[in-house]
Amino acid sequence: MGKEQINNLIGGIYMTDELLSTIREDIKRCEDAQTSKTGSYKLFQALMGKYTGLFPSFKADIPTSGKMTVEGEFDYRSELNAIKEKLEFIIISEAEKDPYYSFKTMLSDDIVSLKKYTDSFSTFEEKEMLSFYAQITAKYHPYVSKLGDGLYGYIPDYGIYEDVGNSSLEYNLKQLYNKLISFKALGYPSLNSLSSQNNTTPIVQITNTNTNSNSISISFNEAKKQIEEMSSLPETEIEEILNKMDELENIMNSKDRKSKKWNNCKNIIKWIADKGVDVGIAFLPLLMQIK
Repeated sequence: MGKEQINNLIGGIYMTDELLSTIREDIKRCEDAQTSKTGSYKLFQALMGKYTGLFPSFKADIPTSGKMTVEGEFDYRSELNAIKEKLEFIIISEAEKDPYYSFKTMLSDDIVSLKKYTDSFSTFEEKEMLSFYAQITAKYHPYVSKLGDGLYGYIPDYGIYEDVGNSSLEYNLKQLYNKLISFKALGYPSLNSLSSQNNTTPIVQITNTNTNSNSISISFNEAKKQIEEMSSLPETEIEEILNKMDELENIMNSKDRKSKKWNNCKNIIKWIADKGVDVGIAFLPLLMQIK
């Protein structure tokens, strides 16, 4: 699926956090359904109804026939896999458009974890919750205004969050949960101010005019250089990403038809989806150059 097809698919839909979260959940449902044909037809019908209603062109290129097994059960697992791939493209496309997509996804996941801890506080080890508390305050203190206000153990003059325990820790986690859901509901105000102050440049810049194999090669070199400079990644993971870029580059430079190139990219696309948003942002501008 090319960039134009993705844009046509999404159309004028505003991709809210809730919609993106639903899409991620449905991707997981499609993955889980691969273990058994039972229920695959029912899930296929539900997802097709949901996403065709949201995106009128969603059903394009998704087979709808299924097959009857000897037990009399319809097997729609391959169709569910096609739905999964299309939903993954929507997620990756949205990540490319929003420079803070990774941050927003991280915050949404942390809100879910905070809810888990606050709903069943007594069932978790205090050491585990203290570690999580330290992570949350370190992540969001620079971005969420007055994050520490009203928390036990917070020293505002130094921006330090001291360790707390028992009822104080439970209270602080509940306060953080409420502060983060409010920050999200307000539209991430501090991120919006950062957007107005800075011009965010994607990992790879590629023009749309007269792209030839030489310019694609330069773009891949730029992407590889960015990956090699990611000091947070272990060497084995960097090597794996670079190998996938080489594989994609060979596909793009082949003389195959565009449709065959996209078909040959399926395994790479699945791999990208499993690796996460940062890798997706690095690869998507390259994928969109398939001719």
